Amino acid sequence: MTVTRQNSQDSAKSPQEVSDFLTSDSILRLFGYWCAKRNGRSMPARRDIDPLEIPWALSKIFLIDFEPPETFRYRLAGEEISDVFGKNLKGCTLQDILSPEGCERVTERWMNLVETRSIIAMKGLVYLPADRIPLGERILLPLAEIPGGPVTGLVGMTECEWISGPMTEEYKLADIELYPVAGLP
Repeated sequence: MTVTRQNSQDSAKSPQEVSDFLTSDSILRLFGYWCAKRNGRSMPARRDIDPLEIPWALSKIFLIDFEPPETFRYRLAGEEISDVFGKNLKGCTLQDILSPEGCERVTERWMNLVETRSIIAMKGLVYLPADRIPLGERILLPLAEIPGGPVTGLVGMTECEWISGPMTEEYKLADIELYPVAGLP
C-alpha cells in the first residue's frame, strides 16, 4: 500500500524535515545542492543545475522537462537510471518507457509535484519490480525558469539496492512525502 503524507502548504517546512525522512547521503547532498541553487527563489531554474558541479551524482540523476498539459521528457538520465530501462532515456517521455498503467501512475505523481510546487521524497520500492526488487530512496525537485513562475521541469535522483527473488508481502510500495517549496526557508 502506498502511504502518502501530504504536508500543508500553510505550515513552514525545513530542509531538516526532508533529512528526517530520507537517509541517503547522496540524495541529501543533491537536495542541499538544489537548495543552494535557489538563491532566494522558491525553486532554481534548469540552467542553474550544472552537471559538472555534481559529478558524484551523475550516474543516478535525471533532468526532466515538463511540457503542458501532462508530458514529461527526459533531458538527461544517468547511467544507472538508463540501465533500469535498457536504453538511453534522452528525449524519451514516460509513454516511451513505461506501461500504460505505470505511465499513468508516474504522471499522476509528477503532476502533483507540478501542481503543488512540491518536493517529492520516496522510500521503499522505487521502481515497479520485475525479476528483482528495487529498494531505496528517490527525491524529485521542481525547477522553474521564471522566479515564482510555474514548474517547468524537475531534477531527481534515485538510489536503490536490487534484491534478487520474488516479490513478497514484506516489500511494500514506496512511502511518499510532499514538501511544498513555499514552506522551505
